[in-house]
Amino acid sequence: MTKLHNILRLMRPKHYIKNLLVFFPLIYSQNFTNTDALLSATVAFVAFCLLASAVYVVNDIVDQKKDSAHPVNKFRPIASGQVSRKTGYILALLLYAIGFLLIFFMGNGQIALFALLYTTLNLAYSFKLKHLPVMDCFCIAAGFVFRIYAGGVAIGEGVSEWLFLTVMATSLFMAFGKRRGEMMQVGESTAARKSLSGYSPTLLNGMVFVFAGLAVVFYALWTMTSVGAMIYTVPLVVFIVCKYLLAVFRENSFGDPISIIFADKLLLIAIAVFGILSFVFLYWTGGYNA
Repeated sequence: MTKLHNILRLMRPKHYIKNLLVFFPLIYSQNFTNTDALLSATVAFVAFCLLASAVYVVNDIVDQKKDSAHPVNKFRPIASGQVSRKTGYILALLLYAIGFLLIFFMGNGQIALFALLYTTLNLAYSFKLKHLPVMDCFCIAAGFVFRIYAGGVAIGEGVSEWLFLTVMATSLFMAFGKRRGEMMQVGESTAARKSLSGYSPTLLNGMVFVFAGLAVVFYALWTMTSVGAMIYTVPLVVFIVCKYLLAVFRENSFGDPISIIFADKLLLIAIAVFGILSFVFLYWTGGYNA
Protein backbone atom coordinates (compact mmCIF):
# COMPACT_ATOMS: atom_id res chain seq x y z
CA MET A 1 0.00 0.00 0.00
CA THR A 2 2.84 2.39 0.84
CA LYS A 3 4.57 1.71 -2.50
CA LEU A 4 1.31 2.27 -4.40
CA HIS A 5 0.77 5.50 -2.47
CA ASN A 6 4.26 6.71 -3.43
CA ILE A 7 3.66 5.83 -7.09
CA LEU A 8 0.44 7.83 -7.01
CA ARG A 9 2.33 10.74 -5.43
CA LEU A 10 4.89 10.47 -8.22
CA MET A 11 2.09 10.87 -10.77
CA ARG A 12 0.96 14.09 -9.01
CA PRO A 13 -2.81 13.67 -9.53
CA LYS A 14 -3.56 16.96 -7.75
CA HIS A 15 -1.96 18.70 -10.74
CA TYR A 16 -4.63 17.27 -13.04
CA ILE A 17 -6.56 20.44 -12.30
CA LYS A 18 -4.29 22.12 -14.88
CA ASN A 19 -5.71 19.85 -17.57
CA LEU A 20 -9.19 21.28 -17.02
CA LEU A 21 -8.07 23.79 -19.66
CA VAL A 22 -8.98 21.07 -22.16
CA PHE A 23 -12.64 21.74 -21.30
CA PHE A 24 -12.47 25.52 -21.84
CA PRO A 25 -13.27 25.44 -25.58
CA LEU A 26 -16.14 23.03 -24.84
CA ILE A 27 -17.64 25.31 -22.20
CA TYR A 28 -17.06 28.65 -23.91
CA SER A 29 -18.34 27.44 -27.28
CA GLN A 30 -21.53 26.42 -25.42
CA ASN A 31 -21.18 22.76 -26.34
CA PHE A 32 -21.19 21.45 -22.78
CA THR A 33 -24.61 19.88 -23.32
CA ASN A 34 -23.44 18.21 -26.55
CA THR A 35 -22.88 14.59 -25.52
CA ASP A 36 -20.43 13.75 -28.32
CA ALA A 37 -18.35 16.87 -27.72
CA LEU A 38 -18.35 16.27 -23.96
CA LEU A 39 -17.17 12.68 -24.48
CA SER A 40 -14.36 13.78 -26.83
CA ALA A 41 -13.20 16.48 -24.42
CA THR A 42 -13.29 14.02 -21.51
CA VAL A 43 -11.16 11.47 -23.36
CA ALA A 44 -8.71 14.25 -24.27
CA PHE A 45 -8.62 15.32 -20.62
CA VAL A 46 -7.84 11.79 -19.42
CA ALA A 47 -5.15 11.39 -22.09
CA PHE A 48 -3.45 14.66 -21.12
CA CYS A 49 -3.61 13.69 -17.44
CA LEU A 50 -1.70 10.49 -18.25
CA LEU A 51 0.81 12.33 -20.44
CA ALA A 52 1.29 15.00 -17.77
CA SER A 53 1.96 12.31 -15.15
CA ALA A 54 4.53 10.72 -17.47
CA VAL A 55 6.20 14.12 -17.85
CA TYR A 56 6.31 14.59 -14.06
CA VAL A 57 7.87 11.15 -13.59
CA VAL A 58 10.60 11.81 -16.18
CA ASN A 59 11.24 15.24 -14.70
CA ASP A 60 11.63 13.77 -11.21
CA ILE A 61 14.06 11.15 -12.49
CA VAL A 62 16.19 13.77 -14.25
CA ASP A 63 16.01 16.11 -11.23
CA GLN A 64 16.72 13.52 -8.54
CA LYS A 65 19.96 15.14 -7.34
CA LYS A 66 18.68 18.72 -7.56
CA ASP A 67 15.40 17.83 -5.84
CA SER A 68 17.34 16.29 -2.95
CA ALA A 69 18.85 19.75 -2.31
CA HIS A 70 15.45 21.50 -2.49
CA PRO A 71 13.66 22.16 0.85
CA VAL A 72 10.31 20.96 -0.52
CA ASN A 73 11.10 18.75 -3.53
CA LYS A 74 13.41 16.54 -1.47
CA PHE A 75 10.29 14.76 -0.21
CA ARG A 76 9.26 13.66 -3.71
CA PRO A 77 9.21 9.84 -4.10
CA ILE A 78 12.27 9.51 -6.36
CA ALA A 79 14.35 12.21 -4.65
CA SER A 80 13.69 10.59 -1.26
CA GLY A 81 14.38 7.07 -2.57
CA GLN A 82 10.84 5.82 -1.90
CA VAL A 83 10.46 4.91 -5.59
CA SER A 84 13.39 3.62 -7.66
CA ARG A 85 14.48 5.17 -10.95
CA LYS A 86 13.78 1.86 -12.71
CA THR A 87 10.20 1.85 -11.47
CA GLY A 88 9.91 5.46 -12.57
CA TYR A 89 11.05 4.70 -16.12
CA ILE A 90 8.62 1.78 -16.41
CA LEU A 91 5.76 3.90 -15.08
CA ALA A 92 6.56 6.78 -17.47
CA LEU A 93 6.60 4.48 -20.50
CA LEU A 94 3.30 2.89 -19.44
CA LEU A 95 1.65 6.29 -18.97
CA TYR A 96 2.91 7.55 -22.32
CA ALA A 97 1.68 4.40 -24.05
CA ILE A 98 -1.83 4.53 -22.55
CA GLY A 99 -2.13 8.28 -23.12
CA PHE A 100 -1.24 8.12 -26.80
CA LEU A 101 -3.34 4.97 -27.25
CA LEU A 102 -6.40 6.90 -26.06
CA ILE A 103 -5.61 9.70 -28.51
CA PHE A 104 -5.07 7.17 -31.31
CA PHE A 105 -8.53 5.69 -30.75
CA MET A 106 -10.03 9.19 -30.97
CA GLY A 107 -8.93 9.18 -34.61
CA ASN A 108 -8.12 12.90 -34.54
CA GLY A 109 -4.78 13.80 -36.11
CA GLN A 110 -4.83 17.38 -34.83
CA ILE A 111 -5.15 16.45 -31.16
CA ALA A 112 -2.40 13.88 -31.69
CA LEU A 113 -0.20 16.69 -33.02
CA PHE A 114 -0.81 18.88 -29.95
CA ALA A 115 -0.22 15.91 -27.65
CA LEU A 116 3.07 15.22 -29.43
CA LEU A 117 4.08 18.89 -29.22
CA TYR A 118 3.19 18.94 -25.53
CA THR A 119 5.20 15.78 -24.84
CA THR A 120 8.22 16.83 -26.92
CA LEU A 121 8.36 20.28 -25.36
CA ASN A 122 8.17 18.88 -21.84
CA LEU A 123 10.88 16.31 -22.49
CA ALA A 124 13.09 19.09 -23.85
CA TYR A 125 12.18 21.13 -20.77
CA SER A 126 13.11 18.28 -18.41
CA PHE A 127 16.51 17.68 -19.98
CA LYS A 128 17.61 21.17 -21.05
CA LEU A 129 15.21 24.09 -21.37
CA LYS A 130 14.33 24.38 -17.68
CA HIS A 131 17.93 25.42 -17.03
CA LEU A 132 17.56 28.52 -19.23
CA PRO A 133 16.16 31.63 -17.50
CA VAL A 134 12.95 33.02 -19.07
CA MET A 135 12.85 30.10 -21.52
CA ASP A 136 11.84 27.85 -18.61
CA CYS A 137 8.75 29.93 -17.83
CA PHE A 138 7.74 30.25 -21.48
CA CYS A 139 7.94 26.46 -21.84
CA ILE A 140 5.55 26.09 -18.91
CA ALA A 141 3.16 28.60 -20.49
CA ALA A 142 3.33 26.83 -23.86
CA GLY A 143 2.27 23.60 -22.14
CA PHE A 144 -0.93 25.30 -20.98
CA VAL A 145 -1.58 26.69 -24.45
CA PHE A 146 -1.18 23.25 -26.05
CA ARG A 147 -3.77 21.89 -23.61
CA ILE A 148 -6.38 24.45 -24.56
CA TYR A 149 -5.80 24.01 -28.30
CA ALA A 150 -6.02 20.25 -27.87
CA GLY A 151 -9.40 20.77 -26.20
CA GLY A 152 -10.50 22.91 -29.14
CA VAL A 153 -9.55 20.44 -31.87
CA ALA A 154 -11.02 17.56 -29.83
CA ILE A 155 -14.49 19.05 -30.31
CA GLY A 156 -13.89 20.75 -33.66
CA GLU A 157 -13.93 24.30 -32.28
CA GLY A 158 -11.43 27.11 -32.71
CA VAL A 159 -9.71 29.07 -29.94
CA SER A 160 -10.01 32.85 -30.08
CA GLU A 161 -7.01 35.17 -30.03
CA TRP A 162 -8.13 36.68 -26.73
CA LEU A 163 -8.42 33.29 -25.07
CA PHE A 164 -4.93 32.40 -26.32
CA LEU A 165 -3.49 35.65 -24.92
CA THR A 166 -5.35 35.30 -21.62
CA VAL A 167 -4.09 31.75 -21.05
CA MET A 168 -0.54 32.67 -22.08
CA ALA A 169 -0.36 35.72 -19.79
CA THR A 170 -1.92 33.87 -16.85
CA SER A 171 0.48 30.96 -17.28
CA LEU A 172 3.51 33.28 -17.37
CA PHE A 173 2.17 35.10 -14.30
CA MET A 174 2.04 31.83 -12.35
CA ALA A 175 5.36 30.53 -13.74
CA PHE A 176 7.32 33.65 -12.82
CA GLY A 177 5.51 33.69 -9.47
CA LYS A 178 6.76 30.18 -8.80
CA ARG A 179 10.33 31.11 -9.70
CA ARG A 180 10.10 34.10 -7.39
CA GLY A 181 8.89 31.93 -4.54
CA GLU A 182 11.72 29.47 -5.08
CA MET A 183 14.31 32.23 -5.15
CA MET A 184 12.99 33.71 -1.92
CA GLN A 185 13.36 30.32 -0.22
CA VAL A 186 16.58 28.91 -1.67
CA GLY A 187 18.28 32.01 -3.09
CA GLU A 188 20.17 31.76 -6.37
CA SER A 189 21.50 28.28 -5.56
CA THR A 190 21.99 26.20 -8.70
CA ALA A 191 21.84 23.08 -6.51
CA ALA A 192 18.07 23.50 -6.24
CA ARG A 193 17.37 24.98 -9.71
CA LYS A 194 20.02 26.04 -12.21
CA SER A 195 17.92 28.73 -13.90
CA LEU A 196 17.59 30.70 -10.64
CA SER A 197 21.16 31.97 -11.07
CA GLY A 198 20.00 33.91 -14.12
CA TYR A 199 17.20 35.71 -12.31
CA SER A 200 17.11 38.49 -9.75
CA PRO A 201 14.35 39.30 -7.23
CA THR A 202 13.75 42.65 -8.93
CA LEU A 203 13.28 41.07 -12.36
CA LEU A 204 10.96 38.37 -11.06
CA ASN A 205 8.88 40.88 -9.12
CA GLY A 206 8.50 42.93 -12.30
CA MET A 207 7.58 39.92 -14.44
CA VAL A 208 4.96 38.76 -11.92
CA PHE A 209 3.22 42.15 -11.92
CA VAL A 210 3.53 42.65 -15.68
CA PHE A 211 1.89 39.36 -16.55
CA ALA A 212 -0.69 39.66 -13.76
CA GLY A 213 -1.77 42.96 -15.27
CA LEU A 214 -1.76 41.59 -18.82
CA ALA A 215 -3.82 38.59 -17.75
CA VAL A 216 -6.53 40.86 -16.34
CA VAL A 217 -6.49 43.17 -19.38
CA PHE A 218 -6.65 40.31 -21.88
CA TYR A 219 -9.44 38.64 -19.93
CA ALA A 220 -11.42 41.89 -19.79
CA LEU A 221 -11.04 42.33 -23.56
CA TRP A 222 -12.02 38.70 -24.03
CA THR A 223 -15.28 39.23 -22.10
CA MET A 224 -16.10 42.22 -24.30
CA THR A 225 -16.29 39.84 -27.28
CA SER A 226 -18.39 37.45 -25.22
CA VAL A 227 -21.98 37.67 -24.06
CA GLY A 228 -22.70 40.89 -22.19
CA ALA A 229 -23.03 39.29 -18.77
CA MET A 230 -19.48 37.90 -18.80
CA ILE A 231 -18.05 41.40 -18.38
CA TYR A 232 -19.40 41.35 -14.81
CA THR A 233 -16.98 38.57 -13.87
CA VAL A 234 -14.01 40.93 -14.38
CA PRO A 235 -14.09 42.37 -10.82
CA LEU A 236 -14.07 38.82 -9.45
CA VAL A 237 -11.08 37.98 -11.65
CA VAL A 238 -9.27 41.07 -10.35
CA PHE A 239 -9.98 39.90 -6.79
CA ILE A 240 -8.65 36.41 -7.59
CA VAL A 241 -5.45 37.83 -9.10
CA CYS A 242 -4.89 40.15 -6.10
CA LYS A 243 -5.52 37.30 -3.65
CA TYR A 244 -3.11 35.09 -5.58
CA LEU A 245 -0.48 37.85 -5.57
CA LEU A 246 -0.87 38.18 -1.82
CA ALA A 247 -0.15 34.46 -1.46
CA VAL A 248 2.84 34.58 -3.83
CA PHE A 249 4.46 37.40 -1.88
CA ARG A 250 4.15 35.73 1.50
CA GLU A 251 7.54 35.07 3.08
CA ASN A 252 7.07 31.30 3.29
CA SER A 253 5.59 30.86 -0.19
CA PHE A 254 7.28 28.69 -2.82
CA GLY A 255 4.89 30.07 -5.41
CA ASP A 256 3.46 26.70 -6.49
CA PRO A 257 0.03 27.49 -8.03
CA ILE A 258 -1.70 24.29 -6.91
CA SER A 259 -0.44 24.59 -3.33
CA ILE A 260 -1.44 28.26 -3.20
CA ILE A 261 -4.97 27.63 -4.48
CA PHE A 262 -5.73 24.69 -2.20
CA ALA A 263 -4.15 26.33 0.86
CA ASP A 264 -6.31 29.46 0.62
CA LYS A 265 -9.99 28.66 1.18
CA LEU A 266 -11.20 32.14 0.20
CA LEU A 267 -9.22 32.00 -3.05
CA LEU A 268 -10.59 28.53 -3.77
CA ILE A 269 -14.15 29.70 -3.11
CA ALA A 270 -13.64 32.75 -5.36
CA ILE A 271 -12.43 30.52 -8.21
CA ALA A 272 -15.41 28.19 -7.71
CA VAL A 273 -17.83 31.14 -7.76
CA PHE A 274 -16.16 32.42 -10.93
CA GLY A 275 -16.65 29.04 -12.58
CA ILE A 276 -20.31 28.88 -11.59
CA LEU A 277 -21.04 32.45 -12.71
CA SER A 278 -19.28 31.90 -16.03
CA PHE A 279 -21.31 28.77 -16.68
CA VAL A 280 -24.58 30.50 -15.79
CA PHE A 281 -23.84 33.59 -17.86
CA LEU A 282 -22.77 31.61 -20.93
CA TYR A 283 -25.62 29.12 -20.91
CA TRP A 284 -28.29 31.54 -19.75
CA THR A 285 -27.65 34.39 -22.16
CA GLY A 286 -25.88 32.58 -25.03
CA GLY A 287 -24.00 33.94 -28.00
CA TYR A 288 -20.31 33.27 -27.49
CA ASN A 289 -17.63 31.81 -29.75
CA ALA A 290 -14.55 30.43 -27.97
